[in-house]
Amino acid sequence: MEQAGKESGKGGRRALWAAVAIVAIVAASAIGGKIVLERKVNELVAARGGTAASVDVDLLGRMHLRDVTLPLTNRVNIRVTAIDGRPKIFFLGGMLEVSGLSVESSTGKISVPHASVKDANLDPGVLAELVSRKSSASLSKRIEGLAVKHVSAPEVTVSQAIAGSEQKTVYRNVALADIANGRVARYSADGASFEFAMEIPDGLGDTKQERMTGSIGAMAGQDFDAAYMARLYTEKAGPQDKEAKPLYGPLSVKAIAFSNSQTRFAYDEMRSNGFSMRMPAEPLFELLEKLSSVSNPEELAPEERRAFFARLLSLADVVGKGDMEMLGLKIDVPDKNAETEGERIKLAIDRMAVRLDGRTFDAALNGLSMGEGGDYVKFSEASITGFSWDSTLKALQEMAALDEQQLETFPFTTLLPEFGTFRVAGIDVDLPNPETGTDNAGAEGYAETDDPDALAEEGLVPDTEQADGADQQTNEPAAAVLERIRFTLKNYELALTKPYNGIPTNVRVSYEDLSVPLPADAQDEALAELRKLGFEELVLSSNIQAAWDEPNQALVIEDISVSGKDVGSLSLSGLMGGFTKDFFSGDPAMTQVALFGLTARNVKLKLKDWGGMAKGLKFYAGQNGMTEDQARGMFTMMAAAMLQQFAVDQPKLKGAVDAASRFIAKPGTFSLTVRSKAENGIGAFDLVAASKNPLLLLDKIELEATAQ
Repeated sequence: MEQAGKESGKGGRRALWAAVAIVAIVAASAIGGKIVLERKVNELVAARGGTAASVDVDLLGRMHLRDVTLPLTNRVNIRVTAIDGRPKIFFLGGMLEVSGLSVESSTGKISVPHASVKDANLDPGVLAELVSRKSSASLSKRIEGLAVKHVSAPEVTVSQAIAGSEQKTVYRNVALADIANGRVARYSADGASFEFAMEIPDGLGDTKQERMTGSIGAMAGQDFDAAYMARLYTEKAGPQDKEAKPLYGPLSVKAIAFSNSQTRFAYDEMRSNGFSMRMPAEPLFELLEKLSSVSNPEELAPEERRAFFARLLSLADVVGKGDMEMLGLKIDVPDKNAETEGERIKLAIDRMAVRLDGRTFDAALNGLSMGEGGDYVKFSEASITGFSWDSTLKALQEMAALDEQQLETFPFTTLLPEFGTFRVAGIDVDLPNPETGTDNAGAEGYAETDDPDALAEEGLVPDTEQADGADQQTNEPAAAVLERIRFTLKNYELALTKPYNGIPTNVRVSYEDLSVPLPADAQDEALAELRKLGFEELVLSSNIQAAWDEPNQALVIEDISVSGKDVGSLSLSGLMGGFTKDFFSGDPAMTQVALFGLTARNVKLKLKDWGGMAKGLKFYAGQNGMTEDQARGMFTMMAAAMLQQFAVDQPKLKGAVDAASRFIAKPGTFSLTVRSKAENGIGAFDLVAASKNPLLLLDKIELEATAQ
């Protein structure tokens, strides 16, 4: 037992000495690690050309840096009042607490009073790779190597001063989550406030400074590629960079409002599904710096000027795909033209949307309403689709490579873009007539005026100006002019597509259901006559559509038509030959010569009655004390007699005359087709001769007429 006790005592002493040795080793390692880590941090700061007032690492590996400055490229400097953190050690993720962070450049400043970085892979190797100037890795690769679970800042202030405009924005509770491989999976802010000042025209030929203040609600976004952003600004495109790549994903910003002393703007929300960009031929930092260094391109030498415009045009190809929607826009501005103070113009738009796809552009606007009191303009939709500046950019690139002599023969029509299709729907207008005023109102809906010149310009009264210039006195009462402009329009479209040398070869202009009310007390003679015919409103539609058939060198007139509700419609279609590319040369002389090569191949005329003839007969019968049947019978008999006499004189017209007689007797649809007997059509000189005597064409055409 005594021996066992001695052995036990020796074992306890050995365990005690082992524990002391371990503590000593750990303490020595901690002290050694502290010294090594402090030296490493100092080296990293110094390697970037920066300074730190103090660098301290405690025994637990936590770093404490004070008053740190780090100069970056492109005249950007970082200053930090305090950095307290821990690098990644074993299973413990790195963390940082940053105070008094500011990033300053020549155009602005970012200030962050406090920020927290949690669960970051900030081991010494990653830190060295991030900030070392000697690293061979690009900035984008360094960013890809950083992984952080969460970054938060209670406040971030962004200040900018560009081209005389100052702007300051303060974001609240900014957060970034799941940063890895150079991408931020999610980012958000609870809101922001901002103010900006800018020089705007004052309407008197000078400018004045306006200061606006505003606020922003919740902001949230996904999939921001910070590494790709770094590539865009610091690297040039490589062989693999032919396609645009996503820069950020879905984004939403709510409750945007700003105002000054007189004007208020507000959006319910701005949102986007994302945006992609294409790598530039040279880094954006370098490209923008070279562009901004040129104040007057015209003063550059020819080669330098061409290089300048080539760089400027290359910016357009950086754009990939993207979209933006703005919902619930409201604008409230004072009416500077109002006769009394305090009157305001209010504008509301339900939705505005823009979509970019390389060099093409689509935009839409829905639910616009603008008004003041009882005056308003409304429409349900306005859009443009298929607009493309591809041809414009190509032409500009060609121009940039030409000298002054070559520019003299350059086809400037090629600078025109492809306009695409413009559409407006659901228009409703009720406004004062600018030719009148409320002070001279007479009968309801009208205003009296004594200015005969103004009335003559409007076509409301004959021009009373005499040839000898003498004044003419009259005792007739002043004429009446519509006091208000009222109309609705269901739909309007303008399509200018498929350009050749910049000139559209496919054209469509149409409007549908243009409705103009006819006042019951109409004093204008034409409006009064329409009321007598039974019209309470005039509803008109029209369409013009034509396209160039390049392989057959023909102009296809698909439709030229006009129609009126409860009246009828008249439409024309046809085919013209000899329509060569000279019409799209942009040279007026060549166009005039090409006109003489046109030939008419066929024309189709269609007339439809939708009640117009019945209204006319009813009005005629009332004016002449007849019944409608009597008026119809008399008119049918007279028209038939005249047409049959015409057919006797011109037997080739008998088929057309018979069809016209049937249409008059029982209105419905009348169709007349005229075809050239010659395969190439009827020439311009024949058409000129026929303008004085159309019967000269009877031997050169075939007629086909129907009445249904």
